[in-house]
Amino acid sequence: MKNTRMLTLTSGALLASVAAICLSSCGGATYSDQVLVSDDPTSLTKIVFFECLGHANEGNLGKIVSAFNEKYAGKYEVELSKVAGTYDALHDAVNTKLTAGEVPALCMGYPDSFSVYMGKEIDDSNIYRLDNFIDDPTFGFTAEEKKDFVPEYLAEGQNYQFEGTWSLPMYKSTEIMYYNECYFAGSNQQNLAKFAANTEFAALNKAVTDKGANPTDESLKALKDWVKSHSGYAYELPTTWEDMIALAKQMVADMKTENLENIEFYPVGYDSDANLLISQFAQRGIPFTVNDEASKADPTKHFVFDNDEAKAFVNTLVQNVKDKLLITKGVLGGSKYTNTYFTNLKSAMSIGSTGGSSYNVSSNFKVGLAPVPYAAGKKAQYIMQGPSICFFNNSNDYVHKGSWLFYKMLAETTNNTKLSLENSYDPIKNSCYETTEYKNFVAKHDSELKYDIPFHTQDLRDNYMTSPVFVGSSTARVEIGNVLQYICNSNFSTDEAFAKAMNSCRAAA
Repeated sequence: MKNTRMLTLTSGALLASVAAICLSSCGGATYSDQVLVSDDPTSLTKIVFFECLGHANEGNLGKIVSAFNEKYAGKYEVELSKVAGTYDALHDAVNTKLTAGEVPALCMGYPDSFSVYMGKEIDDSNIYRLDNFIDDPTFGFTAEEKKDFVPEYLAEGQNYQFEGTWSLPMYKSTEIMYYNECYFAGSNQQNLAKFAANTEFAALNKAVTDKGANPTDESLKALKDWVKSHSGYAYELPTTWEDMIALAKQMVADMKTENLENIEFYPVGYDSDANLLISQFAQRGIPFTVNDEASKADPTKHFVFDNDEAKAFVNTLVQNVKDKLLITKGVLGGSKYTNTYFTNLKSAMSIGSTGGSSYNVSSNFKVGLAPVPYAAGKKAQYIMQGPSICFFNNSNDYVHKGSWLFYKMLAETTNNTKLSLENSYDPIKNSCYETTEYKNFVAKHDSELKYDIPFHTQDLRDNYMTSPVFVGSSTARVEIGNVLQYICNSNFSTDEAFAKAMNSCRAAA
């Protein structure tokens, strides 16, 4: 095996080297950045890729794998290994496998998981820093190729507890607001009660509902115009969080006017309590977590969400839940999703991942898309989601090189465009958005939701946000996501809920 690293030893250096080897074998090894070997293996090297995609979602990934295996036949072979069905389960499975000594070459997932694989000390990291690969003069990325990555996506891999680049993007998503276009136009319970005997309303409503999820814009406008002219109930989309809550109050009040207050209905559903609080904290300047020098010295100082501003905002949300304006997955107990409320006409708006658009499709009505309402007077900020890829230390230079060559093929413009759009995710390179494939896809945005998602998210990328990543950051996400559940379902006071969350985080750190 050729290696780009060469070492010439004097007698003194030889003694030092022997001592270093002894230290390594006794567990005292120090972290060393990987470098790419210049040659390729003379026999087949397996590249095991841990993933959690369902069969329906890995079509283009499978094609990329096949193309790679054909190109490097006899040298490298990527093997997809589905070890779990969700990202959380994947995280748990990888930890179990690492404990048992089973190390993949690559793994998809989220930075919070990768930070755990890295550990609290860089010498203990199971994954390796990628800057030498990125900058390799032969096999790395050129300056132009680096500029081609969407900056926010590349920067995510540099936001860990240790300096450098520790992961690279696979494809990305964010949150968006799904809304019931028919409900907003007037096909709602209030009007069905108010105009129960009106034949004109019945005909206009039938024109909307008979077409299932695809009523025409003309039929929706006709219904809305008629409802407004007859003092019925039609609504306009909110832009800010405050406008959304005010709208929810109006919807609840309108239902009460028509004696419908006993119907189970929450105007707004939010499918991630953690994303709700983290993004709203960021917009409002409320501290959540930090990754500064003080917290690196004392890991319990990473967690700063136990503050008056955070508690005040949570108290407002608790009241929103009590007033039946808002429902979240956490308040539902964690086993149910609020998108089922949305598709079953128990919510008018549903905030969730663009990657989960299929769960917000309903045959009962036409689904519209809008940016998630943001804090009034603040900059809109949207949670950046979607998997990245980390590279594991296999103590095998050929596995490392094969993994890198595979990632380069996956990140290639045409490949990544097809891979991303297959599931309505966003590609990772700017050049992807200029391809005919991408432009033709979003041009169909009026026909199906899967085309409409990337049409809308193309305007959101400049507003994406992430939180610091470190050992314990995943616990912080879980615990801040549990706060509403602690208060609404377990009768904790706000102070008790925050104290419980903070204690769990400090224990994890």
